[in-house]
Amino acid sequence: MNFGDCHYRCLPSRGDNRLLDRGLFLHRILIVFFFVGSSLPLSAEEARVEVATQQPPHYAGDPVVIQFTVEGFEEEPQPTCTVDTPSGELAAGLRGQMTASNPNVFSQIIQQNGQLYRSKRVTYQIQYLVTAEQPGEYQVGPFAIQQGSRVVKADAVSMSFQAVPLDPKMRVRLVLPDRPVYPDQRVPIDIEWWYAENLENVLKLSIYSPVFDQFHFAAAPPRTRGSSQLPIDTKDGQIALPATAREEKVDGRRFVVVTANRTLIPDRPGEFTLAPITATVRKATERARSRGPFADFDDLFGGSLLGEMEGRGQPTRTALARAEGEPQKLVVKPFPTDGRPESFVGAVGSGFSIDVVADRTVVRVGDPIGLDITLRGNGNVENASLPALSADDGMNPDQFHLPEGDASGTVADGAKRFHVSVRVTDESVGEIPALAYSWFDPETESYQTARSKPIALRVMPAQLVSAGDVVRNKSSTDPEDGKRATTDGHGERQVAMSTPHRPAVSLNGADLAIESDADTVLRDSAGNSTFITAAMYAVGCLLVAVALVDRRRRNADPALIARRKSVRSQQDRIARAAQQPQRQAAEEIAAALRMLVAEAPNLDRDAAQAVIADCETIAYAPARGTESRLDHALVERARRIAEQAE
Repeated sequence: MNFGDCHYRCLPSRGDNRLLDRGLFLHRILIVFFFVGSSLPLSAEEARVEVATQQPPHYAGDPVVIQFTVEGFEEEPQPTCTVDTPSGELAAGLRGQMTASNPNVFSQIIQQNGQLYRSKRVTYQIQYLVTAEQPGEYQVGPFAIQQGSRVVKADAVSMSFQAVPLDPKMRVRLVLPDRPVYPDQRVPIDIEWWYAENLENVLKLSIYSPVFDQFHFAAAPPRTRGSSQLPIDTKDGQIALPATAREEKVDGRRFVVVTANRTLIPDRPGEFTLAPITATVRKATERARSRGPFADFDDLFGGSLLGEMEGRGQPTRTALARAEGEPQKLVVKPFPTDGRPESFVGAVGSGFSIDVVADRTVVRVGDPIGLDITLRGNGNVENASLPALSADDGMNPDQFHLPEGDASGTVADGAKRFHVSVRVTDESVGEIPALAYSWFDPETESYQTARSKPIALRVMPAQLVSAGDVVRNKSSTDPEDGKRATTDGHGERQVAMSTPHRPAVSLNGADLAIESDADTVLRDSAGNSTFITAAMYAVGCLLVAVALVDRRRRNADPALIARRKSVRSQQDRIARAAQQPQRQAAEEIAAALRMLVAEAPNLDRDAAQAVIADCETIAYAPARGTESRLDHALVERARRIAEQAE
């Protein structure tokens, strides 16, 4: 049954007709929504994901790729891929991270009911690397892939990891200090990789130790030009540490030893058991023979010398090898409480010093004094805090008003600088006393204290200013005006005449009443300038016009701007084609017109198709010697058609 049949069968009464009219109206609305919805981009569809893993076998210590193919997202912003568990982490023994997110955008033009609609489908390829520390069966995931407010979830993936055989020709070591360390101490450690085979066969190396994820490390020094690098895996990705190389001979084998350094910074006391450091290598076991210009001589003379001259072939077979270090323990001791100075605030190292500079040394009671305090030392200077200025017999709070809270400092040239302000509250103060700064020396396991030099002060009593001192009105007939009282050397009072001193600005006698006359208030004492007023109004109008133009530019439809840009690009393409050889120019013009037909619905399609057909005839015609330029009349036809797209 269709709606027409229903219409003719429902005519008996006026009430039924009204119901039928409403039904037809709703039907038309549904049809409109259908066509409008069909023109929306495919990104409005529900997002969906497919999961694929790298072809097995998978090996412990060797990263494996999990690939997510997501449809239904927008082109921007970049999505994120996270582990969808309460802890936000993978299962114990696994580590992973998202390494790539690449969109693939497919656009097409659909003609429907005489209208052109653009549809766009975005497919994201997201790669996630997962590594197992030990062989076994694992459930990897589940995962949540999010773009803005849209989230699509993927179930956990079952994966099996096999053990990698140990290689007696490879070793790896993590060299830690042989004594306890302390929180925030700078602890140098070494990572050593030993290899006794040909380094040219090493295709990939990855080194991992849980110490790199359990503790904080200082930034690695920059790599110098030509230096080696040692790749270290962490939960945040792989880092390359600058390294040095040397040779060692052990048990009759000659090893190349590559060593990198890091600075470990423990942040809490405790005993930490560290799993063995591991190194995994993928190496070439066979290579294809190179067939270069000396290949025949290679076959004749055994392929040794000339083959080396031509270079090694591509690997045809690879193998994984593994080395393990020893399990280790790192002991981080708390700071001792016995003998801890009041001025100790966590500094660890050696050779600390404190310098203090005051911005003034002659003050009145209550005047602010700015202090620049500089800390230097071999240790955690960048994390250093400023102790209380009263610590260890520093400034007496009964004589100084001291700042409250922690002062923030700046680090530069290996020193940390603070700026604080204090006030003297006691006239009897004669100096800024030496300030104390204490630190813990891990070598001697004892506290040390440095002090700044005291700064001499001259403190005068505070001066009270009365109202008479602020505004004083003296009559010119005041007999005492101009007289200055002094005492001579014998202590007798003398009166000397001096030039009367009057303030440069006096409020005495000033009329401070509020003026209510608008003309008086608006009158310019220097004279009213009509030209300046008009110029100011003109500049204001110009700024308003510029703002409106800029607002119109920013509110322009991005799709319209993109279409205009594409049209101009194809027009330029046709213009450049006129200078190219005939066959190439015909191909360029045909391709440009096809793009314009899709972009501009107001284009003369019949004329455009005719030009495209003429261009294709030239482009696919058999070559006849040297090609000439394309016919000028054909180029002009294409150019006129392209101008219609504007």
